[in-house]
Amino acid sequence: MTEPVQTSDATDSTDAVAPPLAWWKEALRPFLTGLMFLTRLPCPEWVGHEAEYLARSTPYFPVIGLIVGGWGAAFFLGAALALPPMVAAIISTTATVWLTGAFHEDGLADACDGFGGGWGKDQILAIMKDSRIGSYGAVGLVLVMGAKLSCLATFSPEAALRALVAAHVLGRWSSLPLIWALPYVRETGAKGKPFAASVTPWRLAVGSILAAVIVVAAVGSAAWAPALAVIGVTVLAGRYFHRIIGGITGDCLGATNQLAEVAVYMVLVAWS
Repeated sequence: MTEPVQTSDATDSTDAVAPPLAWWKEALRPFLTGLMFLTRLPCPEWVGHEAEYLARSTPYFPVIGLIVGGWGAAFFLGAALALPPMVAAIISTTATVWLTGAFHEDGLADACDGFGGGWGKDQILAIMKDSRIGSYGAVGLVLVMGAKLSCLATFSPEAALRALVAAHVLGRWSSLPLIWALPYVRETGAKGKPFAASVTPWRLAVGSILAAVIVVAAVGSAAWAPALAVIGVTVLAGRYFHRIIGGITGDCLGATNQLAEVAVYMVLVAWS
């Protein structure tokens, strides 16, 4: 009597390799991965945090900025119906900080502490890695947030909508040329590491086109002014980071994002 044929464990296992995603899910996955990384917005379970898709999400940073800016604008418009402009600005800014989990503000504070209190590359990187906030970080946050609120409070609701969209789009665009042009100086354990060397010339071009289209749609003929301001901030920040530590970290990207956002508000206030 012959023995029954034994099936392999691989055949019986319930841990079989998952089937590939549908084409539309695969197409959306880089964008949704970036959205999940940069905001609190819920995404489908199949999105995940894989480094490959984080790297491919960089061209969509301006689109994510559009979502964040639109979120802030909705709160500003709603609050401005019954409250003074400064209160509307505070509510709007609080809404965007909540949506992003203070992701970029945290980078600004860490960068201020590191570059303000550190002597030499190693000490600067060590300070930026410390989760505690120091005096430089606190002062930097107060000054930048104060500048944001002061500028937003001068806008009409319609102008605030346009400014918020332009600022958040261009602020997130500023990360693309920095990642493309400068090396990432942390070896391991950094939240920005998956994006290191992820911006190819093609991705930079796509992200720049998306940013330009959105900002022109939001601001109109004045779009060149905030765009030039953000390019200037990005170039100066990149030169400074390269001279001091030889490249960038995730905190450097967050700090540049915040400075770029403020620059847009200031330029649009001056323009108006």
